[in-house]
Amino acid sequence: MAKFILSTLYTALLLPIYLHWSRQQTEHQIDKMQEAVFNTPGAEAIVTAPVLLGGVMLLIFHFLVARRALNLKTWQGILSLFVSIGVGLGIFMLPTQNVQ
Repeated sequence: MAKFILSTLYTALLLPIYLHWSRQQTEHQIDKMQEAVFNTPGAEAIVTAPVLLGGVMLLIFHFLVARRALNLKTWQGILSLFVSIGVGLGIFMLPTQNVQ
């Protein structure tokens, strides 16, 4: 159980960092596209290659650690990924909540 929690925890903590970075990269790319063609999307992709590579690497890193380092079964690794995505998105969305 501790291995499952550890596998979930590190991915849940890395996901908000990745999401914040990827949002900044995408907004920068949109600004660059708007400057180039004056509010008309050009031939460039909105999601850049480093953002895609970062997402893929996060998934690969999760499964490598879950399967190789922590010796979790495949279904436990997948379940850990889904739980960590939920927790990570919750952590990412916390600062955007309006607290009054």
